[in-house]
Order: sequence, then structure tokens, then C-alpha cells
Amino acid sequence: MRRSRQPAGRTAAILLVLSATWFGGGITAGRAEEITLYTTREAQLLAPGIAAFTRDSGITVRPVFIEDTMVKRLTAEGETSPADVLLTIGLDKTTQLSDRGLTQAFASAVVEAAVPPSLRGHDAQWLALSVRPRMVMARKNTALAAITYEDLADPKWRSKLCMRAALHQNNVALIAAFLAHHGPDATETWLRGLKANLAHKPAGKDNDVIREIAQGSCEIGLGNTVALAQLRDGREGRDWAGWADAVKAVPTSFKGGGGHINLTGAAVAKHAPHPAAARQFLEFLVTPAAQRIYAAAELEYPVVPAAGRDPIVTEIGTFPSDTLPIDQIAAHQQAAIALIKKVGFDD
Repeated sequence: MRRSRQPAGRTAAILLVLSATWFGGGITAGRAEEITLYTTREAQLLAPGIAAFTRDSGITVRPVFIEDTMVKRLTAEGETSPADVLLTIGLDKTTQLSDRGLTQAFASAVVEAAVPPSLRGHDAQWLALSVRPRMVMARKNTALAAITYEDLADPKWRSKLCMRAALHQNNVALIAAFLAHHGPDATETWLRGLKANLAHKPAGKDNDVIREIAQGSCEIGLGNTVALAQLRDGREGRDWAGWADAVKAVPTSFKGGGGHINLTGAAVAKHAPHPAAARQFLEFLVTPAAQRIYAAAELEYPVVPAAGRDPIVTEIGTFPSDTLPIDQIAAHQQAAIALIKKVGFDD
């Protein structure tokens, strides 16, 4: 799914809502200063929330878009880095920052009250700002109402399953979660079952999985809800919207648990020049009003339930999340990659 640009009308509308609901009461304005935000999320998607934060706090936010080289850049800059806040997409990139010692812990009662423990890093090194459930997709006219990840290896799905490459991060994260739940032997058996059920060699993106399900090339597939939502809102064109309208997200969970989610995350940079202002910005981002804006920009699910959801996301459904800590899932990623290669899943 390519990064999207939010329509100007929607941007203006949600900025007005934020101003009315959050800033109507106001917060104590601090000393005006500037913080630097390193982000893998495009700046225009953050603009409404940044503008509202600046208007009330007096703190300006300078976003610096860094697509794939944040770790390399921060490492090279070292103590001279201007970065105050780091914002990334994907649990792999979020946890990598803390694992490399590029973040700092910050204690915040506001964050602890707003964000579930499973969506906060160990030692308060990072927090999730939005989540992307990874669900089974199926045609709307099928009777399938719920399924477990474990059931995807059932032979009844032989030649009926579509997936993008298992080595793509979205699937690595899911397989890492399976490992954390079930261990290596069961995960290898499961992967072999999934491979046997594939309709064809893994290919394309989540968008393509949705299209193939709509066209009847396969009965079920795996995809993030954000892909389904963004196709439905028409940003990829009329044909894609039509295929997405023919497909539903089926509630999917681990046996005895919830559904797997990926995330966007944020942290205070290790050498942040303005750590107090950085913390203030992150605390702002987990208020219900700011969450509503942030998640709506990419049609994700907010981490704060009181924030509400975009109507397209609401229509897709509600999916209880796995409570396994994200740090624990991330710790199994390399083992997941090794198993994917061992079974030759993408071959």
C-alpha cells in the first residue's frame, strides 16, 4: 500500500474537530521552542495534528521525512543529532530503534493511562500510536464469520489461500507472533501447512491478495485492514475500490487469544535536545482528539478507544487484539525469518 495523501477537505474538517474538542479547554502554553521529528510517515499526514499542537503549546515541530535509513542516520549523527522524536511504521523498525540504543526512556502517567502495556516498549522506550490488524480476508458473500491463524494450515484450504511473500515484514511479524505463542516445532509445521494451501507462489502486496479474492482466484488470504480500508476509500482508483467492496475482513485470532496487530510507533530520541517538549508532543498524540486525527490519516485503528474511528474503519469491523507484548513478538523475528527460509515458503 503506497502512502496516501489525505483529501484537503477531510484534513480541514478533522483539524477543526481537534481544535474544538481538545483545545477548547486549552493546556498551559510553554516556552516557545522547536522540536525536530524524524518520521517514516509522510509529513502531510502529520500536518493537522502538528498544527494544532503548535497553536496551543507554542512549540513548533519540524518534520524530517526519512524513508528507510533512520537507524543509519541516527547512528552516524550520534550525540550531535537534532532529532527529538522518532516516528516509525512497523514493529520491526520501532523496536529496532530501542534495541540499537537510539531511544531514551521517559516516564509519563499520561501515556501509561492511555496506551495498553502490550503496546508500550520495555523500560518505556517507545509507544504505539496506531495499530493495523492483520486479518483473514474473504469474499463478502461467504459464510466464514471467524477463523484462527492455526486453522489456516487445515487441508480444507488446499489451493485456496493467497498471501504476499512470507519474508515481507507484515508476515514476518505474524509468524514471529505465532512462534511466541507456540514455539518453533509447531510453527514450522504450521508454515508447511500454509505453504501446501497456497493457490500459487506468494506474490504482490496485500492489495493484490484482496483483488485475487474478489476475482475468485483464491477463497481466503491474509492482509492488513489498512489495505482494505484505503482501497475502499477510492484512493487507488475505481477498479480497486470495487474489488475491496467485494471483500471483508474476517475476525481472526490465535486460539485462546486475540488477533495479531502491527503498529506505528514513536519514541524520544536518545540525544534529544528538547526531551521535555518531546514528551509533551507524545503525550498530546495519545489524547483522544489527536488520536482520531492520527489514525484517520491512514485509516488505521487508534490505540485509545475513546478516540473513535473513521467510518470506513468502523465498517470494516472490530477485532480484539492479541495481548502478547510487542517486544516479545519482535524478539522472535530472526527465528521467524530462519523458519521461513527453512521451509522454502517463498520459493
